Amino acid sequence: MRGKQVKEICEYAEKVIDDMNEAMVIVQAGGNGLLENGREATVNAIMKVVERKRKKNVRVAVTGLLRRPACNEEYERLRKEVNRDLYEKVLAMKAESIRKRDVGSSFLDMDDLIQAGCFLEDGIHLSQEKETKLSQRFIRWIRATHLLMEGRMD
Repeated sequence: MRGKQVKEICEYAEKVIDDMNEAMVIVQAGGNGLLENGREATVNAIMKVVERKRKKNVRVAVTGLLRRPACNEEYERLRKEVNRDLYEKVLAMKAESIRKRDVGSSFLDMDDLIQAGCFLEDGIHLSQEKETKLSQRFIRWIRATHLLMEGRMD
């Protein structure tokens, strides 16, 4: 969904989750509209998707917003604040899920994979190599989550 704003991505994810039972969803919201929408609206839109899974047996992972070398310092500051807020909220939900022994949520931090040289010339979109690395990390989460859902891991 390249080029879509966080709100559009979250609305789409909500529809997808509504049609699922016992599934896994990775929400990789981009930063389009971050400066216009602000920290609170961005976090709320993403968390609405995560919380929707509570009504279903859907496990959700949130990647947080990816850095963008082409964007200004204000974007980067706001991106870090949003990711910190998301991490804290998802971690609290995960702790609650562990206590209840139900399906939980995860925060997948991708910042260690993303460096300045990982982007296409536009400075916003990732190169094919880094898209592949992100996909590999998603696959590891999916495999581990599947094992947990099947009761094969403690």
